[in-house]
Amino acid sequence: MTNRPLNVWIVYDDQSVRWVLEKSLKQADMATRSIERAEHLQEYLDSGPPDFLLNDVRMPGMSGLAMLERLRGTCPDLPNIVNTAHTDLQNAD
Repeated sequence: MTNRPLNVWIVYDDQSVRWVLEKSLKQADMATRSIERAEHLQEYLDSGPPDFLLNDVRMPGMSGLAMLERLRGTCPDLPNIVNTAHTDLQNAD
């Protein structure tokens, strides 16, 4: 068993939020990959899934919730945290 850092992918349209999350996770000795749009996630998954996914709810194009629904078919056990700056999920999508 190798001792490797936890691999966390950040799917978030706001560049400044991606930057802050990436810096914070790297300080906690985690490897990160930042992805700007949910539509781009699948091309990265072709090389293998991350250990963990952190994503926004509201993004241009495919929403974070739609992305998670799509992931159910390819990576049903992929742990994730859904994040939003909106006060409730009804207003977030």
